[in-house]
Amino acid sequence: MSLKVIVLTEGVAVREEGDVIIDAAGQPQFFDVIILSGKELKSIVATGVVNIGVPIGIGKYTKKPVAAVVGDKVYIRGIPLTLYKETGVLERELAEALKKTGNETEAVLKKLKEIVISERRRHKKSHTLSILSKYISGEIDELPPHLADIVGSLDKDSLRSVFEKLVEDVY
Repeated sequence: MSLKVIVLTEGVAVREEGDVIIDAAGQPQFFDVIILSGKELKSIVATGVVNIGVPIGIGKYTKKPVAAVVGDKVYIRGIPLTLYKETGVLERELAEALKKTGNETEAVLKKLKEIVISERRRHKKSHTLSILSKYISGEIDELPPHLADIVGSLDKDSLRSVFEKLVEDVY
């Protein structure tokens, strides 16, 4: 998986599209380490908060969202370190971290499947499936804490696809 990384700086027009957009323009709000998929990125320093999209990365010390998925692109507010960028480590590190993010849905599916099967063995029906169904359809606004911990940072669309796979696997 080869990622196309675009770095936005002040005064430079972007002429190409990229999979990962690193916004290095403007005055830094703070400097922080980026944690993406549970791994600290050594090649980028976070410089501000990302207020758009679905957050996937946080600052280690500020606990603020510094990376997000916007459409089909990853948007990071930070400055790439020149040495890592020139040697190609930046692209490899991002590809590895983003690959882990895709595996997150599989881990969530596996945990939910275990819960649903154990509930069905004990009670002949699953309370977890009904709660997830209500949450996805918008009948309830928040998941109970035990399910919110399992689901983590998945948005409703991702959770909907996990729910559909879960129903297919269980029934």
